Amino acid sequence: MTGFGFRRRISNTPSEPTKTDEIGAKLKLGDLVKRARDYGLSQGPLKPIEALITTSEDEWTWQIVDRDVLNRLSHRLVFQSNAGMRREILMTEGLETAMGAASMIVELDGGCVLIETLEP
Repeated sequence: MTGFGFRRRISNTPSEPTKTDEIGAKLKLGDLVKRARDYGLSQGPLKPIEALITTSEDEWTWQIVDRDVLNRLSHRLVFQSNAGMRREILMTEGLETAMGAASMIVELDGGCVLIETLEP
C-alpha cells in the first residue's frame, strides 16, 4: 500500500513489551487521548462523508469520494467478532468521531471495535 501513500508503523528492532501498573496505564492513556484531541482540534471542523455505495432493495448506486476527503481521513474502525474475525467498518476524520461511532457500534452489536490511526 505504500504506492498510495499509506504506511504502517512497524518497529525495525524487536524489544520486550513494556509493562506498567494500573495508575501508569491510566496516565499514559490520558496523555494519548489528550494528544489525539489536540491534534483533532488543529485539523479544523469535520465534514460529512457520503457513503461509497447506497442500496435500495435490489438497486446499488456507486458514489465517488473526492481525493481531498480521503486524504483527511485519520482513523479506521475495525470490528472484531467473538470468533476473532476482523472486518473494516468505516474510516473517520478525527478521534472524537471515531470514538463516538465505535461506542454506538458496541452498544448495538457488542463485540470489540478497534480504532486504528491512518498515517498520512
